[in-house]
Amino acid sequence: MKLLLPFLFSTLVACSTPNPPTPPEIGAVRWQTDHDKALAEASRTGKPVFLLFQEVPG
Repeated sequence: MKLLLPFLFSTLVACSTPNPPTPPEIGAVRWQTDHDKALAEASRTGKPVFLLFQEVPG
């Protein structure tokens, strides 16, 4: 019982600390959805291609 009150107090203090702010997203990403257009743009700009396979629910 003697340890219960300090435990509850420390839990309350730990939960009451503010969350750190979310860092801002740097840069704007334009995602291409057409594979051929993305490859053509990557070839034209000399940049690599990143493929993201994402499940679409439904």
